[in-house]
Amino acid sequence: MNVNWLLAGAAALPIIIVGVLMVGRNWPASRAMPVGWLTAAVIAAIWWDMPFSWISAATLAGLIEALNILIIVFGAVLILRLITRSGGLASISGSMASISADRRVQVLLIGWLLVCFLEGAAGFGTPAAVAAPLLVGLGFPPLIAVTTALVANSTAVTFGAVGVPIWGGFEPVRNLVGLPPAGFTEYLREIGAFSGVLHFAIGTFIPLAVVSLLTRFSEGSFKQGLRVWPLAIFAGLSFTIPMVLIATLVGFELPSLLGSLIALPVFILAVSRRFLVPKDTWEFPPRESWPDDWEGEIKAGTGANLAESRIRPWKAWLPYVLVGAILLLTRLEIFGLVPILQGYRLEWDGILGTTITRGIAPLYNPGIIPFILVALIIPLLHGLGRRETLQAWRETFRLVLPAAIALFFTLGMVFILINSGEPADRDSMLIVMASAAAAIAGGAWYMVAPLVGELGTFISGSNTVSNIMFGAFQLDTAGQAGLPSVPVLAAQAVGGAAGNMICIHNVVAVLTTVGLLGREGKIVIRNLPVALGYALAAGAITWAIAALAPGFG
Repeated sequence: MNVNWLLAGAAALPIIIVGVLMVGRNWPASRAMPVGWLTAAVIAAIWWDMPFSWISAATLAGLIEALNILIIVFGAVLILRLITRSGGLASISGSMASISADRRVQVLLIGWLLVCFLEGAAGFGTPAAVAAPLLVGLGFPPLIAVTTALVANSTAVTFGAVGVPIWGGFEPVRNLVGLPPAGFTEYLREIGAFSGVLHFAIGTFIPLAVVSLLTRFSEGSFKQGLRVWPLAIFAGLSFTIPMVLIATLVGFELPSLLGSLIALPVFILAVSRRFLVPKDTWEFPPRESWPDDWEGEIKAGTGANLAESRIRPWKAWLPYVLVGAILLLTRLEIFGLVPILQGYRLEWDGILGTTITRGIAPLYNPGIIPFILVALIIPLLHGLGRRETLQAWRETFRLVLPAAIALFFTLGMVFILINSGEPADRDSMLIVMASAAAAIAGGAWYMVAPLVGELGTFISGSNTVSNIMFGAFQLDTAGQAGLPSVPVLAAQAVGGAAGNMICIHNVVAVLTTVGLLGREGKIVIRNLPVALGYALAAGAITWAIAALAPGFG
């Protein structure tokens, strides 16, 4: 395989610069990604002879695709803000916290299952940022609450926000695989199914890791955490069994949302009946013995409002039950709505006279149906006043704006990398990079693919953005190395989910919510072994499946 290493280095430069700015200079994605886009545009124009019209068309395609994703993000965050303002979230959390006084059980309920639910329902950094203050409100030391919430916010991430990391993250590869809309959707379902199998094999043990880290960082020993291993594994299976079944039998949009909605009542019923619950109740060491770095501005027992809410728990859960029901109705082929919803499409064919085409199917976008549709009725369900409703909408716009900037420039950069070779009829920047990667790793790419996904999330703060940045690269690398693409893209998605434990964006956001900003390094070092272990295990399992059952991918 002939590789032009100088061109490969030039092609990789935009991604390298983004990584240096975000990790080395601590820039947010909304600042770093525009620089990455500009770098890609300049390199494409000078080294790849890409005309300005093509650079502009690729950038506009990125804008269209970013809008497609942002509609989902907006709808998901809007529902969360509305139920937070109505007291619904406090009702959900308070009802769960009252089930057990054992801190190990509480972290399984809120740090694991509630986080999985929030990831499936909203994603984009909200789960750990919501769960950590709730744990602090229960009396958890803030530093430990952050650590456990971030580790738990991993398995559900690939299918978070109704499958956006797959649905939107791999959208840039649509034209590269050359499949019609129905065929491409099925292709994404295969990636989701393989990802579900990997997460089932690894994620089942994440609750055990969470309770073990809880006691290790609290009293210096894994022993008390490992003592509840049957309950921790049960908590893992309660979520991962429905998750993998939904991923393989239904699709990639519902595994985290429906999986957690199934797991929560199952686990709560089991704990209320004392099933597998230890007889002893584990508590943190006496407060006077806590190290100084455990707390900051916000003290344990404060920082989260767990007071009784005026919203009953069943009513608090109702918006998400409606979301799940509507998604099932509009996604299962048996109801015949899929072709109808996909049939109405707004498309720009041949943008600026190029061959680049992009469009949106608004009725099939889950941000509109069901998220915004359900959001419109929440004020009636929860008795939310006009002023509070408008404030929730304003907060959502404010929260989504930085993500909008980052997604727009990320997708613009990626579409430049993908389309840079077509005007001059040569290999694109992406293919040149993939050739170099395939030459280095070859068949061992199965082990590297999850680490690339993890790196993407570590840099960008988002599994979706990681898949956008590296999905097409992984696809081309798999092709050059002679590997099936579905397992490689699934490994990318799973590695990206594992990177959620350590990504700077999430760590900073969660530390801010509990008053510990400045402890980023400590959190990353604590969570890094689990994050790397998750990615390496995903690579090893993918390699084993590909060797023993090649037809699976």
